[in-house]
Amino acid sequence: MARHKIKADAAIKAAKPMSTMYRLNDGDGLYLLVKPDGAKWWRFDYSIGGKRKTLSVGVYPDTPLSAARKKANDARELVAAGTDPSDIRKTAKQVQTKRLEAERRISEGLPAAGSFEDIAREWASVPTDRRSDKQTEKIIGWMEKDIFPWLGKRPINEITTPEIDATIQRIVDRGALDIARRILWNCGRIFGYAAKK
Repeated sequence: MARHKIKADAAIKAAKPMSTMYRLNDGDGLYLLVKPDGAKWWRFDYSIGGKRKTLSVGVYPDTPLSAARKKANDARELVAAGTDPSDIRKTAKQVQTKRLEAERRISEGLPAAGSFEDIAREWASVPTDRRSDKQTEKIIGWMEKDIFPWLGKRPINEITTPEIDATIQRIVDRGALDIARRILWNCGRIFGYAAKK
């Protein structure tokens, strides 16, 4: 059990800024860093894999003493289990960033990043000697009509062969065998492009 040196929030409130940063140590790696501008940042020092690291656990008063202690204790438990709390935080931040980017794209009417439609449009935007701009427009037109409504929003790496077959079969069923063949061929090129990314 940690032996706490900071007895109450009142001690933190009483901590006045000085010309240089200083610490109020709480024990077991947790401390409050008081900055010259009066800002008070909670920090937790720990060692993992032979390296000393520091984790920010909040800003006072938004994070009171009890919450800072809980966050430091949670981080200690992760370290004891061999997990770096900084890695957990980085992963969570990456997930949050991806989610926000996905929401932004959807709000702007763009396909989700990594979706079949997103990759297909990116593939179509790459200049090539094998197709003209007119051919590219025709391919994207076919995709907008016959593929995107069913598979466009799906992450490209989750789409299965039976799903593609079922989507192509819809085109065949309406008697557009030549278009179905061309779309299938271009879908193969799009999947090939995605695999190289």
